[in-house]
Amino acid sequence: MVAITMKAPENKNRHIALFSAVYSAATAMLLLPFYSYGQVQPQFGLSPLAQPQLMQGRDAPPEAAGPGGWRILPRFSLRETFSDNVRLRPEGEARSDLVTQINPGILLTGRARRYDVNIDYTMNNLIYAELSDFTRTRHQLNARATAELVENLFFVDGRAMMFQQNASMFGPQGIDNVNATGNRADIKVYTVSPYLRHRFQDFASTELRYTHSIVESDTIALRNSQRDSFQAGLNSGESFRTLQWGFNYSNQMIHFDRSDRNVELERSAANLRYMVTPQFGLTATGGYERNSFISIRGGTSSPTWTVGFTWEPSPRTSIIANAGKRFFGDTYFALARHRTRLTAWDVSYVEDITTFNQQAGFGGINTAGSLNQLLNPNINPGNIQPNTQFLLGQGIPGDALNFLTNRLFLQKRLQASVAMNGASNTVVLSIFNMSRQAYSPDDVDTELVGGENLALLRHTRQAGANALWSYRISNLTRANLSGQYAKFYFLSTDRVDDFRIIRLSLTRQLRQAQPNLQGMVELRHKERDSNQAGADYRENAITASVNMSF
Repeated sequence: MVAITMKAPENKNRHIALFSAVYSAATAMLLLPFYSYGQVQPQFGLSPLAQPQLMQGRDAPPEAAGPGGWRILPRFSLRETFSDNVRLRPEGEARSDLVTQINPGILLTGRARRYDVNIDYTMNNLIYAELSDFTRTRHQLNARATAELVENLFFVDGRAMMFQQNASMFGPQGIDNVNATGNRADIKVYTVSPYLRHRFQDFASTELRYTHSIVESDTIALRNSQRDSFQAGLNSGESFRTLQWGFNYSNQMIHFDRSDRNVELERSAANLRYMVTPQFGLTATGGYERNSFISIRGGTSSPTWTVGFTWEPSPRTSIIANAGKRFFGDTYFALARHRTRLTAWDVSYVEDITTFNQQAGFGGINTAGSLNQLLNPNINPGNIQPNTQFLLGQGIPGDALNFLTNRLFLQKRLQASVAMNGASNTVVLSIFNMSRQAYSPDDVDTELVGGENLALLRHTRQAGANALWSYRISNLTRANLSGQYAKFYFLSTDRVDDFRIIRLSLTRQLRQAQPNLQGMVELRHKERDSNQAGADYRENAITASVNMSF
C-alpha cells in the first residue's frame, strides 16, 4: 500500500484571509448587540446532538461572567524555533531550519445585561530562514456573541472560528503551524442561531431554534458544507418536581458543495425523568429517528429509546448516563464532572452518526478549559487563556484528531481528564479513545486521499494519554514537563502508528523590563514509529519566545 500526504495548501491569499477574519469579527459585534439570559430545560433523556452548541445566557459557564462594558487587550509574541526536521520527513530526508513567528493578536470583550461578545484573533506570521517557499501567514479566530433582541423572548447566538489542524491521520502530525508538512489545513466555521424562548410560568418552558452554519477548508478535495438545523422543545417546569417530562424534535439538513450529496438527520423523542430523591433521578426516552443518506451498513431509520439516570449529590458533582437502541445498534452516553478546591475531574462518552463538518469546532472535554477554571475560577476564560497557554508552553497536546473526510461515520468518543493545582505544583492527566466507522461509500474520499488509501479511513481508532507537570520555582518562574503517547489504528488494514512527544520548558515573567512581558525557552522531542514503510520520523526542536500584552 502506498501512503500519501494530503496536499493542504501552505500558501493562500493573505489579504482574503485577513478580510474574512475582520469581517467575521465585525459581523459578530454588529449583529449581536444584546445579551441573552434565558435558560433551556435540559433534554435529560437524550444524548447531545452532534453539532456545535453555542454558549448562551445562563447556559454559559459561570466563569464567563465579568464586569460590564467593553475591553480591548492587544498582545504580541515573538517566537524563534530551530528544528532539525522541520518537515517531519523520514531519516535521510530531514531538513533543519530556523522559523521566526511574529504573532500580533487582540482580545475584544463586551458584556452588558442583554449582550455578551468575546472575540479573540491572532495573526500567525511564519518566516523560514532556509525553506523560504513555506513562509506564510495563518489566521486564528475564536469569536462568539449572544444577544437578547426582544426581552425574555427572542435571542440570537453567533460563532466564527478560523483554525488549523492536521488534515489526515496517516500524514506527518504537527502540533502547531511551525512544521511545514503539507498535512496542515485551514478550517473556517461560521454559525448564526436565532431562537425563541418562553416560560409558561412554572408549568413548562419552550424553545424554537434555527441554526445555519458553514464549514470551509482550503483543502479543495474536502467538500465545504452548509447545515440548516431546526430544533423544538417543550419541557416541564418547576411545578413538576417529582415526575418531569419533555418533548423534543430536531432536524438537520447538510448540503455538500460541488456535489449532489444531501444528508438529512431527523429525530423526535419524548422524555421522562422520575426523581427518586432530590438528587437522583431515573430517565427514559422513546421516539423515532428518520435519516436520509446513502449507507453501506443497512437501514438508516428506526425507533429509538434510552434508559438511564441523573445524579447530582452536590453542586460540585454531577453524573448523567444512559443506554439504549438506535438504528446502528446499542448506544451509550455518559457525562461526569467533579470539582474540589484544588482539582477538576471530567469524564465523557458520546457516540453518534456525524460528519467532519459537524465535528469541526465541537470538541470533547476541554482540558485546558478545566485548568483555566481551576487556576482562575472567577475570571473570563478568554482573558486568562494566553496566560494559561504560556504556563503550559504551547498548550496541552493530544486530543483525538478530527481528520478530514467527506464520509458520514459512527463516532464513539471517550475522554477523561483531571487537573490538580497546589501551592507550587500543577498536574494535568488526560486520556482519550475515539473510533470512527464509515457509513458512506469509499468513493466520496477518492479525491481527498487517493484510491489506494481509501481503506485506511473505513474504520479507525485513536487512543492516547497525556501528562503535564508544572512546578512554580518562584512567583515569576515556572518549570514545565509534558509528555504524550498516542496510537493510531487503521482497522481495515494492518497499519499501526505510535506517537511520542516530550517537552521541557522554563517560563518567566520579565517584570523588570515590562510589567506584562513574559519569556519562555522550550526543548521538544517528537517521533512516530509505524509498521508502514517510510512513515517513521524524528524531530528535535528548541524554541525561545517573548510575549507581551498591552
